[in-house]
This record gives sequence, structure tokens and C-alpha cells, in this order.
Amino acid sequence: MYTRVVVYVAGLLVVAALAGVVAWRLLGATSTYESAIDTLPRTTLRATYTDWAQVRDSAGGTTLGSVSSKADVQAFLTRAYDLDLTSGSALAESTYAMREAYGFSPIDASWEAFGQGRDGQVDVVRVADGVDLDGVERALRRLGYTPPRGGSGTGGVWVGGPDLVAQIDADLTPVQQNVAVFPDEHLVLMSDNAAYLSTATAVAKGSADGLGHVAGVHGLAAAAHEPVAATQWVSTFACEDLSMGAADDGDRAEGERLVARAGDAGPFEGLVMALQPDRSLVVGLHFENADQADRNLQTRVDLASGPAPGQGGSFADRFEIASGKADGQDVVITTKPTGRTASVLSDLASGPVLFATC
Repeated sequence: MYTRVVVYVAGLLVVAALAGVVAWRLLGATSTYESAIDTLPRTTLRATYTDWAQVRDSAGGTTLGSVSSKADVQAFLTRAYDLDLTSGSALAESTYAMREAYGFSPIDASWEAFGQGRDGQVDVVRVADGVDLDGVERALRRLGYTPPRGGSGTGGVWVGGPDLVAQIDADLTPVQQNVAVFPDEHLVLMSDNAAYLSTATAVAKGSADGLGHVAGVHGLAAAAHEPVAATQWVSTFACEDLSMGAADDGDRAEGERLVARAGDAGPFEGLVMALQPDRSLVVGLHFENADQADRNLQTRVDLASGPAPGQGGSFADRFEIASGKADGQDVVITTKPTGRTASVLSDLASGPVLFATC
């Protein structure tokens, strides 16, 4: 494979040609992030990921456990939020309530993947090996969830509902209304829609393909490496979710001028933003073919280096470009934080984002 790489050196672009493919492809290895994303249904359009093990390391939560006070748990969550590590989590705000009610929480989780589609949403949690998932199912029964037809240990859906969840603890969220437990896989799935959750369990059972089988998802997930947190958009949904159409008239007009000046900004079919342990941010865009990726490389680097209409200020206020490359059908840009803001991922994940224009 021929890979075109662009890096910034003293304000100048240096172009180099590299042969071969990255090591993980040669070795057939997969990252934790790739595995997590593939537990979500193929119908997912927007996926967020939180590596809770890394979050605990980064935000001083490694000593938390089953006897930790609510104040200690909340202090950890505040530190993690301030570092922009938990904005994509569907569970962070209910951490203490989950532990008290169900016997597990993000404190016990390896990672969390939250997938949203037009038909529903599902949250998948990979818990630590020591978590008693049989005990979790006993807790669900005790709390009043209706057990699955096959009983405990089958991966069926425990059906609750809004009234039940509100009765258990006001800090719980709608996503905890319905729960499925997979003890052998150390997975817990949750959704506010029992029917959608039932469909999603087919992926965990291995009887249906996960999100990683959708075109472009696997390559972008690989480019994300082992992020602490990430957001990934599937197919053309990023064009809808991050569109400059959401900006006001002045910002939209400025965006059009900047895009026209930058050059070729063809449509893309997948996007990932992945926050790394060193606070760098990897941005990956998937195109229909390698030629489109190659043509878009310089344009996307330029757009990510200038003004940020719709976001305010400039992207240079948030990060500087460390490198950019066109690798097959993907453009991958790596940025380094400037230190002026900690909330780069959550800011950009909510749009509008000029360099993600279609």
C-alpha cells in the first residue's frame, strides 16, 4: 500500500512517501477500541467510547471501590469531566446510583460504548473480570425488573421502564430502563427501548454482525489507536450531525469562503475523533476511494488549521497540527493540544465543525 504523509515542520509542509501498511494490519491485531465498537449494532450512526480504566488512571480514580463514599466518587467524576474524558458516557452521572442499585458501575468498568441510531440507542459496558454478574441479575430481579423468558444467564432482556427506574434512584437515567447481562463475555447492555435492546443483544451473542462490519468503520477505529475517549460517526451521518448548516448566517458564509479558498472538500463516509492518553487528538475521515482521500488531505489539514466559524475563535486556539496522512481511503490528522482549552473533543463532537464539511 502507498501512504502519503504530511507533517508540519517549522510552519512548512513536508511530504513523504511511505511503503507498506501499519503493523497492526500485518499482525492481525485489534485494539480495545475496535473490539468495543464492534459490540454495537450495524444500525448505529453515532458511537461514543469511554475507556474507564484509562479514565481512572488519568483522573485519580484507581483507589475507588465498593466502599468509596459518594463524595469521593463525585470528586473523581468531576476531575474526569474537567479533563474532557467522560462527555460521551451515558452512565457517568449515575455512577454512584448504579453501584448502590445494581452492584456495578463505571468504577468497575473496563470500557463503555454508547451507540445511537435512528431506531434506538444502546450502551455496552465491559466490566472487570471480578464483577459478580450473577449478583447483578439477582439485583435486577430484586429491584422489580421483569426477567427474560429464558431466565438469568441467557443474555435476555430484563424489562424495567421509566417508572421503575425513577423509583429505584432519581440519579439513574432512561438508558437503565432495560438491561441484558452476558456473564461469560463480562458485558452489560442497557437501553431505554426493550425492543431495540433485544436486537442489540444479537451482536453480543455472536448471531449478528457488529458495527465494525460497516464500510469504513474498521479502518477508522484502527486509526483511533487506544483512545481514552472517542466519538465515531458512521457513513454520511457526520455530514448531518456536524453540518455548518447549524451555524448562524454569518458563520455559515465565512465557512463557505474558507472552504472555497481551501480547495477540494469532497464528501466523506465516516469520521472519528479520538482523544489519546497524551491529550493529542486523532481525527480520521473515510472517503469513497483512495483518490478522494489523497485530494482531500491538504484541504482538511488547512481547514483544521484556521478559523473555526460556528465553534468560535480558531482551531489553532485548541490544537496544532502534528501530522496528516492519506492512507488508502482514509485521511488521518493528528493534533497536539495548545493547552488553552481542555474540552477539545466534546466541543468538536457537537458541531458545527468546518473541517468536517461535506
